[in-house]
Amino acid sequence: MADKRKQPPTAQQNTNNGRQKKRARTRDARQIAAQATGTAFKNGEIDVDKFVKARQFEIKALEDGMRNARKGLSTRAFQGVPRELRRRTASHNVKRVPKRLRPRAAREMAEDNTPTVQSRRRKPSGHMRLRLDNVKRLQTLSARAKTKTKKGPDAMDVGEDAIDRIQTRKARVKTQHLKNPPTPPARYRKRQLNKQWLPTHIFHTKRAHMTAPKEPLWRFAIPLSPTLKCYRPTHRASVTRGAVAWDMSYMSTIGLRGKEENIQNMLKDLGIGDAHDPEGLWQTKGEKWRNGSRAWSGWVLEKSASLQKPIAPVTIVWRSMSTKDDGKSSAQASSRPQKRSLLIRVHPSAFMQLWDHIRKLNAPVTVEDLRFEIGSIEITGPGATEALIGILSPVAQADVDGTPEAVWKQLGALNNLGHLPAGALLGFEVSDPRLHHPPRTVAPLNTKDSHSRLLTTLAEWPLDRTQTPPTVFDRSVRLAAQRSLPSQKSINRRKAVAKPGSYPEPKSSDPKIPLLLFASRGNGANAGTWTVLLPWKCVNAVWNSLMYYPLSTGGNVRFGGLDQKRQLAFEAGVPWFPGDFPGTEAGMKWDELETQRRHADWEKRPKGKRVAWESVRLGEGKKGEVGRGWACDWELLMDRGPGKFWLNQLATSWSDASKRLCHLSSQAASRALAAESPFLPNHQIAVFNIKLTIVTRGTPTTCARIYRLPRDQEARNKWLSLLPGPKSKNNRHKKAARRQPRPGTSSLEVEAYLASTLVDPSHDPFQAGTGDYPPIPDQEDLIGFITAGNYNLSEGRATGVGNLAMERILGTWKSSNASERTLCIVRNAGESIGRLAKWEFAE
Repeated sequence: MADKRKQPPTAQQNTNNGRQKKRARTRDARQIAAQATGTAFKNGEIDVDKFVKARQFEIKALEDGMRNARKGLSTRAFQGVPRELRRRTASHNVKRVPKRLRPRAAREMAEDNTPTVQSRRRKPSGHMRLRLDNVKRLQTLSARAKTKTKKGPDAMDVGEDAIDRIQTRKARVKTQHLKNPPTPPARYRKRQLNKQWLPTHIFHTKRAHMTAPKEPLWRFAIPLSPTLKCYRPTHRASVTRGAVAWDMSYMSTIGLRGKEENIQNMLKDLGIGDAHDPEGLWQTKGEKWRNGSRAWSGWVLEKSASLQKPIAPVTIVWRSMSTKDDGKSSAQASSRPQKRSLLIRVHPSAFMQLWDHIRKLNAPVTVEDLRFEIGSIEITGPGATEALIGILSPVAQADVDGTPEAVWKQLGALNNLGHLPAGALLGFEVSDPRLHHPPRTVAPLNTKDSHSRLLTTLAEWPLDRTQTPPTVFDRSVRLAAQRSLPSQKSINRRKAVAKPGSYPEPKSSDPKIPLLLFASRGNGANAGTWTVLLPWKCVNAVWNSLMYYPLSTGGNVRFGGLDQKRQLAFEAGVPWFPGDFPGTEAGMKWDELETQRRHADWEKRPKGKRVAWESVRLGEGKKGEVGRGWACDWELLMDRGPGKFWLNQLATSWSDASKRLCHLSSQAASRALAAESPFLPNHQIAVFNIKLTIVTRGTPTTCARIYRLPRDQEARNKWLSLLPGPKSKNNRHKKAARRQPRPGTSSLEVEAYLASTLVDPSHDPFQAGTGDYPPIPDQEDLIGFITAGNYNLSEGRATGVGNLAMERILGTWKSSNASERTLCIVRNAGESIGRLAKWEFAE
């Protein structure tokens, strides 16, 4: 008996019908009907009337097609803006779309009957309702407290004159002790019990991935990376066009004050200018640095009875000496030497180690912890100078030639900080950038006079003679600037009163923010970096204006996180502290944290989707990963670690490894290799930074193993045969001729391809993964690890930054040829194929 009702279509039929309908709708929107035009011509001549009538159908079809295509668009108005301008709620609120797209967005919302939402008419949710009730309750309590504290009828009336005559004692500055972080507002206090927020924390939390709330980094909540995809945009902004900025207020600052002789002795005890002073810091060459017109960057050492162990790279800035007489005679000035001040800027991971070592020196110098008093901002890229000049307006007049304010205004056309003198420094005071918000693009200085004036300034650099003492060194000036910062409401009221299109009129009570700017040169294509030191609570005011500055090349200044800092250092081929310095105490702690994170990520994966380290085949019957696959096993370089990793072996003596590893600079490593001695007592294992470049294919990753060339001559020749020939770059036409034929090509083309692969001598003799490919060397040939590896956008090839053990290289350095000394083999953890690479000393 037949069914009376039709059976429902299957899921496949529904899918096919829906797909066919969508294809038909797309086809109708894209196709334009046409007809034959034989009647338009008569005897080879065109008849205009007949030609127009013949084209009438096609013109109408074209208009209908355009109308259908416009209606058949699958994109909305908010999808027509750049990715960084999109918002999740843009499709539901016309005001979130740029003005040029608002009419189209409103029309689309009306056609689709999309409900609009207004924030002031939105009904509060349950959580929001509780918050509003708490706000009302707190306002009531504060109103009661204010009424109780009002002056009663029996209270004594003290006039304003009497209050002005009351003199209070200055607050005593606590030196030689660690400072506590500033007390946050009451509503944010519970969130900062185990960490400290940066001054721009609110800005970053809405736009960046932050460290975990219960896992701060160096006791700070630090932004790791923007929420948008920014790997390539960061590279372009730092090299080609634009600028990238970071809030570096987590960097620690130490202040020293005392007699110049005592400070110099302390710096010499920290290893600055040691080894017969190769940089000439305590000679005539370092006079500009000692006078306070230059900034110096280098390493500080922890001296002991048997070893000088590196602590961290630091930046040291002296306060320039005052040129004023201050009412004292020359005899008094000579009898009482003037006290000097300087700032030491160090990474927070090495702050405690440096602080304890300075305290142990017990020098007659006042040491002050300025971590939460001085913040900093770093900005790099071709538009960095333009952005800073656009938002930092000096308080003093810039009419006098040679002053820091005048020199600062002349640097508007500078897009490469490498043209500045090494360690150039400027110190002056600026007005509150919020009074000039939103900032306006600085007019470009493209005249011949401006360029000639800029070249003259860069060549002479008058600040070596006219730099005044920066007021950022003075604690009272820093506190006065922070306390005089007006609220945003008061600034908004002044803007409302000002004339349309103009900024508020300046007042005598406006804050004067002290600044200290110094430039550092970049490596490779990087244009260098500006570092701005300013009071802690003034960082947010400068940062907000910097983020909204419209660059003359288009767009705004991008912000970066910790990952972008590492990315730019990797692209420049420069090791990043502390991640690429396992020979230091801070670097070993960072390596331990990263190892634990990678191990946790490996354990989260199911067994079928994670690497089985004990099953990795290394060729010639060798099986099992060398060491732990998720770690840079430095103990393997000490000839103490196991050859293979077993799952039940998890204990590692990191403390012992950190005591035995020691970092060597590139200069010291090159001298040690030339002398065939690392000069390290007590069986210290010396490691030094290298920059590695893959010669063949492949991309190194973090924790990749670095081997030296095998000592067996046959295996060594196999690896050396992978070196590309001198004409490999000009063989593009040969490579195009040897491309594999596509399916469906003729047999003659296939035979020609096979013949070219057999006859062409430029064809690679070994293919990765085949039996002829060279095997991986043994564990005794392991010489180091890769700490950062990826495809380098600046160089257009795969590179890496790593560390090599000095003792593993000394044995074969002199016996190898000069062309083979820097060749090595790189193998990623968990892989069975090695790649030929070449290393060089990292700067």
